Amino acid sequence: MRDCSISVLGINISIATADMIKYPFIAQARDFIAQKELDFKDIVDAPAVRERAKQRIFASFPDQNTSIMPSKNTEIEIASYPTAIILASATEDSLLIKRYALHEAKIIKTYLQSEKNPEIVHLIAKSFKWQIRTDTYGTWLHFANFLKNTSKGRLTQVPKWKLGNRTIEKGWVLISSEELSRLLQEEVQERIEHSLDNKIAALPKEIQKDVDELKTEFLKVKPLLEEKFDIGPHAEEGEYPPCVTTLINRAKSGAHLSHTERITMVTYLIHQGVPTNAIANLFSKISDFNEEKTKYQIENLSGKTTGQRYATYNCSTLRTHGVCTNPTDPICRRIRNPLTYHKFKQAPPTKNPTPKN
Repeated sequence: MRDCSISVLGINISIATADMIKYPFIAQARDFIAQKELDFKDIVDAPAVRERAKQRIFASFPDQNTSIMPSKNTEIEIASYPTAIILASATEDSLLIKRYALHEAKIIKTYLQSEKNPEIVHLIAKSFKWQIRTDTYGTWLHFANFLKNTSKGRLTQVPKWKLGNRTIEKGWVLISSEELSRLLQEEVQERIEHSLDNKIAALPKEIQKDVDELKTEFLKVKPLLEEKFDIGPHAEEGEYPPCVTTLINRAKSGAHLSHTERITMVTYLIHQGVPTNAIANLFSKISDFNEEKTKYQIENLSGKTTGQRYATYNCSTLRTHGVCTNPTDPICRRIRNPLTYHKFKQAPPTKNPTPKN
């Protein structure tokens, strides 16, 4: 399969099909689809493309443990990206859409950081109309482009992204190659989210079936993500809800915990500010304990690796899975989620508590 080349500032840069797979949002990937005469109808009617598109979206779901590899077929892989955009957009689920955009952007960031051809990275930056240049000192980004991507989201909380902490020369900000990749991640995510804003009036029944499948599967894991609770100050260990106390004691004794039980205990302790090492140590007596893997999974649930801290399952879900140990507890009858148990534990007792579940 032939590659193509484009000219940037008079320099020809080869855009291999492998680059189009890694960076499917670039114009060359769109041109590739057009040259193959793969229009919307051809793509959505291709089962292999649709399946790969669904895999891209499934990979962004929380608690996704499977490793999903790209297709070895170049046309399928490149075509799966716009198809995934269509499917994700059609779900009209803002949380799913945001997670999918972040997932794709993080994958692209990984590719950018390992990119051996710096010209490709600069080409992508220029595709966003960034003003960027290099000299003996390194890479310089125009301050307007720098500010656009550091004045929103999580980067606003990190001191190194403050303009006052940067080397600036005549409106240009000095950045490392790793920082360039991180800023491009923000830009890519924004572009994907913008693409996902497009509403599709009508879908063929085959495509609607794919969309419904995505929505159904996401609903199963959505409770881990969407609810936020005002839990106030962290709880003391004696103020933990009965279900969590039971899980901690079982873990310390080396008893096996189900998947739901592990997520419940870990997410609760994360929200109470318990350090990763301390949580991991609770699993040390369980037969399948692997310290490195356990710490990675805890950091994943804490949002360190995903950017999204997981919530603890609601009490109704815990009852369904047999994790609730004391449904008659007067506080348990008043709350919807274990994270708020200690707030009621700390509060003065009230008469005739009214169940909220």
